[in-house]
Amino acid sequence: MRPTVWILPSPKVKTTDRFPAFDADANEIALGLLQISALPSGAWNDPTASALDDADKQALADQWGVRSRADWLSMIDHLSTVRRRRQMWMLHLSVRNDLALAAGRVPTPKEWLAAIVAEGGDERDARPFVAGIEQIEHEVRRRVGADIVSPELFVRTLDAYALGQAVAMATWGVALGHADVAEARRIIHRINVDARPSFVSWADFGLSYLAGRVMHWSDGDVDETAVAKFGDGWTNLKSAARRGGPWATLPWRAPVDADPSPHRG
Repeated sequence: MRPTVWILPSPKVKTTDRFPAFDADANEIALGLLQISALPSGAWNDPTASALDDADKQALADQWGVRSRADWLSMIDHLSTVRRRRQMWMLHLSVRNDLALAAGRVPTPKEWLAAIVAEGGDERDARPFVAGIEQIEHEVRRRVGADIVSPELFVRTLDAYALGQAVAMATWGVALGHADVAEARRIIHRINVDARPSFVSWADFGLSYLAGRVMHWSDGDVDETAVAKFGDGWTNLKSAARRGGPWATLPWRAPVDADPSPHRG
């Protein structure tokens, strides 16, 4: 029997009217929606993480090692550059990306595995990775719906997990007293400038986020239990992307300039 986490109703993601939900600032903070909603630290569009109480703040500071402003800035830099990457996983995904570009379609698992081997990869090591990514895609698409995570979408990178965390970390820094809202907005803007070109849609980003989370916390040992335990953020993805949700309302291809506009600090 499948874990009940998969069949619980999808709650609506929280929005506050204290902050904008439809402008450029909202569009950029929405990149952290899955992580902000997962903690939860407040409404997805709240850059102050106002739902965190003193105990939550202490736990967050201890868990992430962000007890000072320097720690906080260093963690954001780590999440937005190193991005929890593992070299072998990146290589396997790059082979698939190249195949898809050449074929104009999503490669089959057999084609993907054969290409990894042809590039000098070890089939025994690559096989569970290929199977794990395919399973994550299948489960997310089945739970969220193929109308959102369409068949032509596939995991091309696992970076969205760390990038979403970096945006959330910017808001947590406001709650922890390491920055004000204006600075958090500037940091979130920079993350968006770097992140947007790597994805084609909110659904693409969301799929990458969930895959990155499952792979990270399962250490690449993916089975049904791991997907259910670590991929439970699909409920927020579905709520965000359905009609009326922020990801359905805000355009992915929003104008993102190299420098934030003056009104954003």
